[in-house]
Amino acid sequence: MNKRFEWFLLVLLAISGVFVWCRLALPRYQSIDLSVSQSQALKIAKQFLETNYRVKVSGYTSAALFSADDSTDRYLQRIIGTAGEQKLVARLHYDMFCWVFRFFKEAQKEEYKVAVSSATGQVIGFNHAIEDTAARPPLDKDKARQIALRFLKTAFGFNPDDYSTHSEDVHKFDNRTDYAFSWERKDVQIPWHKGRQEGSAKVLTSVTVSGGEILNFNKYAFNIPEAFNRYVDNLKQTGQNLSLVFRILYLALMTLAIVAVVNRKHQVVSRAVRPFYTGVGVAIFIVMAMELLNNLQGILFGYPTTQSLGDYVIRQLIEGIIAPFFVAVGFVLPALAGESLRFEVSADKKNRGFLNTLLSSFFSVNTTRQIMAGYCAAAVILGVQSFIFSIGYKYWGVWDELSWMTQATTTFVPALSALAIGFQASFSEESMFRLFAINFLKKYKVPTALAVFLSAAVWGFGHTGYEIFPMWFRGVEVTSIGLLMGFFYLRYGLLTVITAHFFIDAFLSSLPFLVKPQLSFNFGSALLVIGIPLILGLAAWIFDKKTQERPLSIRFNPQQQFTYDLLMDLCRHKTPQELAVLKRNLLHHGWDAAIVQRVFEDTHST
Repeated sequence: MNKRFEWFLLVLLAISGVFVWCRLALPRYQSIDLSVSQSQALKIAKQFLETNYRVKVSGYTSAALFSADDSTDRYLQRIIGTAGEQKLVARLHYDMFCWVFRFFKEAQKEEYKVAVSSATGQVIGFNHAIEDTAARPPLDKDKARQIALRFLKTAFGFNPDDYSTHSEDVHKFDNRTDYAFSWERKDVQIPWHKGRQEGSAKVLTSVTVSGGEILNFNKYAFNIPEAFNRYVDNLKQTGQNLSLVFRILYLALMTLAIVAVVNRKHQVVSRAVRPFYTGVGVAIFIVMAMELLNNLQGILFGYPTTQSLGDYVIRQLIEGIIAPFFVAVGFVLPALAGESLRFEVSADKKNRGFLNTLLSSFFSVNTTRQIMAGYCAAAVILGVQSFIFSIGYKYWGVWDELSWMTQATTTFVPALSALAIGFQASFSEESMFRLFAINFLKKYKVPTALAVFLSAAVWGFGHTGYEIFPMWFRGVEVTSIGLLMGFFYLRYGLLTVITAHFFIDAFLSSLPFLVKPQLSFNFGSALLVIGIPLILGLAAWIFDKKTQERPLSIRFNPQQQFTYDLLMDLCRHKTPQELAVLKRNLLHHGWDAAIVQRVFEDTHST
């Protein structure tokens, strides 16, 4: 195919992918409204406590969490669909997302939690946890109810005529009595199964009063039927079973990679690429360790005040640093094995690994082409993914959750989370499932198309732990993406799929700050992160060194040089047919592919 026409077609497909994604996926993501930033919401929460409870928050440790109402989201999607959910949420002014701030002291049960709408800045939830033995003035039930209704009317414009009583509970303690009231909206009843008595989802407003004080309240909360929750728990078993199978297959792949590295550790290719991949592995470890510190608020939010705060944080950091170590090692081993195998089975397809770049220069137009192809591939994949989901929504009853999009939002610097997620996943997964798995299967004569499919399937069904229902659908969806990744890997190279993978993960992790752009640090830093490969590609184009590839023979150690000289003597007087047979036999018996290749290149040139 003509190169210019191929690029024209690729760009056209990329534009189509962007259009499809904006048409099918973007409306779903626009439900996340971060009009109120974390810092703004924190000020609102502090002011609320100081004004209403006379709490000096300066004496408390604070932690933030960006929260999604997962159970409500999944229920509404399943029963009334995404479009119906969006209409209902808009009608009720229901906050599916909010900031939750925790104010606590070490070794003290009393603490405060304040939920602030990320869309409006309204305080929509509150909880004041106190000791069971804490005293409050006596209060009868009727008076407590009046206090609760008066508060709701003042805070939220609550109209009792629109609600019916849902529950009135009395909790007696040694030195006080707490009264918990909840009301349900009369105009919202969403049955789990029509015609079957398995419960309905109801919208509840709740308040707890103790001695005239509002201990907690919740503007709105969906009460989800127990039958539905049991149904979801049962569905999760499928994902758990599929994930277990994946872990076994992944362990098998890792074992094969270790064996390959051990058997080839002294070979020329492995020695040539080892410093680069070791450096990338160290970078992965550092970035993930930085992300652990970046997520310190999440660690503090889960702190049990019965423990020492210092011991808890140190323990969490030590436990958290173990995972990055194994991720880094899990990247380096398949990458080294994959480079060696790639050289053996596809020596002429140099862009399928980094060896050629390391022997020449990263700063070349070829690097720019691969990166630009990666951005185009990412656009195509996002379009295909949104199309697959639209088919799933329409015909297979698929519903998903947006909670995964909140994982980067709570951190101190969300862009660093997006960088960590994209950097780690793109290098480790593409090295394992494209560079290593495809070339390993091809070495053992598996047809290329089947090798791409098998590697994509293992990779795809490894993602079934995500709560997308039915959970097998996630495996099908990611396997389809894996097939595209395999195609782009074979056609354009390893750097292309790493770029595409990085962009997709970093972009989706940054979406809360991108769907409704605002001039802010988070918006600007998110753009910077997803543009990192583009910046590198631009630098490669500007500094285009056109460096000639250095021969691998410069990496020969004395033993490898001796082997090379021995083979040269052996091959000098053989016919081309005899040389071809000898080459196959040498590679079959594990001789260093780089030495064998150099010998036969030099033999043909003499």
